Amino acid sequence: MKFLDLLLLLGLLPGISGAFECPLKAVPGGPEEKAEDCPWAGAARLMNAKAEKREELGPVFSAYAPGILKQLDADRYNKATLKLWGRSINYDELANGEIVDPSILRFIAARAGVPGPKGRIMHAGVEHTYGYLFSLLPTKFGFKRARWVRPDIEDGLGLPRGSAGPEPAAGTLLANITCLAGGIALKDDSTAMALLKRASAGCGEAEKAYISSGTARMRLMETVTLPKGRKVALRTDFVPFAKDSGGNTHLLIYSVYDSALKQAYLVSAFPVNAAFVKSVLDASGLGPEKPVQTRYNAFVEGLTGPGKFTGSREVLRLEK
Repeated sequence: MKFLDLLLLLGLLPGISGAFECPLKAVPGGPEEKAEDCPWAGAARLMNAKAEKREELGPVFSAYAPGILKQLDADRYNKATLKLWGRSINYDELANGEIVDPSILRFIAARAGVPGPKGRIMHAGVEHTYGYLFSLLPTKFGFKRARWVRPDIEDGLGLPRGSAGPEPAAGTLLANITCLAGGIALKDDSTAMALLKRASAGCGEAEKAYISSGTARMRLMETVTLPKGRKVALRTDFVPFAKDSGGNTHLLIYSVYDSALKQAYLVSAFPVNAAFVKSVLDASGLGPEKPVQTRYNAFVEGLTGPGKFTGSREVLRLEK
């Protein structure tokens, strides 16, 4: 047992009460945590308990995730990175639950200098990177943090270990994922690329390389026209891995182009398997006048919600 853990267990570290346990002992029918889930899941439980008592979360971050605090501070001054992300919903419909405790989202949002959650709506980049590290919601695909704490993306794309994770040797988790995903999915948008070039100052060299290199991929393009002629394009890019990685074969990058903003922006990125790709690109769902809706917890004003919209769905083969 580490000395810090012993102090916490004995309640001798100022500002933190409660025992740290990670990975959590599995119970029949419950989610199974692994070493890769730590210290994130244990810290999340401590922070959730503190939030219930309306206590400060900072001491838990300082004790168990000081590196995340440093990264959030760096991201705060990288405004271009923050502007390259849209908004997301802090609720998973498939798992039927809240993804991250709102108190944790408020803390990391304030530290990063972005608006905190408004109801369930949150800055997608901050939530999908740092927020997901502290999610305790089990899903059929595993915990949300798996995309960052497992090396599937790095190994699949030939990146150095840790470069797309929460403890990078260079850059920050948010900046590195922005350069990686943005360098692939936003190449066709000059406004977004201008921001990305400014944002790249906060990225590691391996991720920065994706901004200037071409990457072949398949894109599902879903285009809908909203009232007053506003056009929204939902873009799902599938980047093939050089080799199977953790059972996954592609990196999925979800982005949106909104004519009202005159810019494309990122929403999410995570590894998927071949069966998933095949189902999304199924020809039976392509063509004009097809149902179009936001996915992967994205929130697009005027499109996300109970209304039903139709538009075109087509698959494009992109080389750059």
